[in-house]
Amino acid sequence: VTPWSSSEIHQEWPSLPPILDPKLADEVFTHPGLGLKYSYERLEWLGDAYLELIASSLIHQTFTQLRSGACSQLRERLIRNVTLAEYFRHYDMSRWAKLPDGFGDNRGQGRGRSKDKDLLKTQADMFEAYVAAVILSDSQHGLTKVVEWLKALWGRTIKEDIYKAEAAKKRSESQPTASEAPDSSAKQRLSVKIVTKGVTIDYKDLPGEKRDKNLGLPLFTVGAYLTGYGEVGRLLAVGTALSKKDAGQKAAETALQNKRLIQAYEEKKRQYMKAK
Repeated sequence: VTPWSSSEIHQEWPSLPPILDPKLADEVFTHPGLGLKYSYERLEWLGDAYLELIASSLIHQTFTQLRSGACSQLRERLIRNVTLAEYFRHYDMSRWAKLPDGFGDNRGQGRGRSKDKDLLKTQADMFEAYVAAVILSDSQHGLTKVVEWLKALWGRTIKEDIYKAEAAKKRSESQPTASEAPDSSAKQRLSVKIVTKGVTIDYKDLPGEKRDKNLGLPLFTVGAYLTGYGEVGRLLAVGTALSKKDAGQKAAETALQNKRLIQAYEEKKRQYMKAK
């Protein structure tokens, strides 16, 4: 598995890899509601695992600046039922589907009535089963074919995210190493400078609906509040980042950069220590 590259993303849909074993091909599209000895359920279970693993590997290698939470959100967009059912319909896999009588009467896209949602779930399940069957039916090349196929499919689905990730990576590489990320010890350094007995700094979530302009992912905002030296809940600084942890670090770093503010509290700390 290799990372996505914008140069590899094409407008046309990739070709559907074949299932080489006719028995597996029959199982993939057989609904358990038919009451037969076989159905897509076991293949769907295996295909689901393959999809999650392949998607995770692609995201991990491509979006190197994303934290795990944002990676999970991106993976969910790739493997959710709505996405897989869309692929199912594009390849017209319904021509092979064997469903209970009346089950497929409502050919909706999963919004609205429960029958539509049941159909969408079944389409997604059959797609997952198809993935497993391609791999199992070709022990030598099946997995490689599926990885290449899914990489092309998913690349079309999140192409804008891939473009933005590449742009962000180029910008970070052009900047000095020291400025690539906030100092991981910013909270500790701030505490050492101005905290003493009876003085605390609390980091609190702040409301907001901002999104990262490059990745389009939600941003977290955290405020650093000081209580002590006769003040209660004094806002020192605010930080915004893709995770709460990084937002807190940025808030501390921003506070440290306010030299006048820090010097004032350092003096208060010295006076307190001197009076002890």
